[in-house]
Amino acid sequence: MKRFYLFLFLGLAALARAQNPENEIPTFDLDDFYVEPKFSMSVGTRLLDGSKVAFGGQGVIAPLAALKDVTDLDVVREYHDGLVLRDAREGATDLKTNTWTYVDGDQVIDAGANIAFHQYSAQVTDATVRRNDPGMSLGTELVLSRDMGKIGQKIEWKLFAGVGINGISSNAQGNVQATINTITDVYSLGRQTLPSDVPYVAPSSTADADGNVTDTTVLLGQRPDSRASSSVSNNTQVSNFWKLKGTYVTFRMGPSLTYKIRDNLWLNFSAGPTLVYSGTDYSVEQTLVPDTADPIVSKVTESELKALTGYYVDATVEYRITERAGLYAGAFYQSSGDYTSTITQNGSSYTTDIDLSQLQGFRAGLNFKF
Repeated sequence: MKRFYLFLFLGLAALARAQNPENEIPTFDLDDFYVEPKFSMSVGTRLLDGSKVAFGGQGVIAPLAALKDVTDLDVVREYHDGLVLRDAREGATDLKTNTWTYVDGDQVIDAGANIAFHQYSAQVTDATVRRNDPGMSLGTELVLSRDMGKIGQKIEWKLFAGVGINGISSNAQGNVQATINTITDVYSLGRQTLPSDVPYVAPSSTADADGNVTDTTVLLGQRPDSRASSSVSNNTQVSNFWKLKGTYVTFRMGPSLTYKIRDNLWLNFSAGPTLVYSGTDYSVEQTLVPDTADPIVSKVTESELKALTGYYVDATVEYRITERAGLYAGAFYQSSGDYTSTITQNGSSYTTDIDLSQLQGFRAGLNFKF
């Protein structure tokens, strides 16, 4: 019986030792925990060229407020080279005013006997189209893609979507053919001599060293003695400055094929549709340089938001620094159509044609897999 218990004890001890090995090191299959990255993100720049801009149309430089009839008394008449206001004297009955101004010595005519005031306006009749291509534009891009599988041993294919932002800026400047209209009102100075200082503002006075004040005001009739209108056409007095500035956002998506050149060098081809949102501000500044008075400037503006569709193709080389990061660089072509922005303000009708149908450029940046 004792021998039975001895064998039972030794058997249980052996069984316990077999179930609890103290020195055994467990092994794990690491492949069970590795997940191959399927998604990629590319962040980089796009250097674009090929956009075209053309400026055209015609405009108006409007006159000031309509002049009162030549027979009206005690009214305000505003000119580009002066101002005739209501008489500030109390009880005066001589039909003259002591409140007026002129700005240019050439307004004094007829050997100092008269003074002329002018209102100017212009109609741009130039039909020439000015072209000034914006040149290269540096922008940014972000692309997300997913690995879809392999074709053979060296080709992978993906689906991707990306967005890129680029600016557009262009301008042109030059003289334009225009018809300049002039209204001339002539006032008599009544044998009075104007002070030599120009511009002259009435009422006027001088003071001597002792502080004695002398009134030097030259009185002017409250209404002109005559009024005349004239027109002249030339390309020397009016100039235009056309300006376009904006941004366009490109959305693109589609499949891509990646060919393995060697372990860390890959060649990528892709093509697909594009959707472009283009927002631009267009302005035209018209400047008339009159015979008298300062330059007259008139500016008209318009903003435009346009959606365009098109397509793209590109070819890119990728250098994989690690399994999850790399560099890329390549070239692409993009066609996104064109559109026209039109300004219709104050009698003007100016257009600009923005052509994005033949864009090409260079793209480069970083790739990350996750």
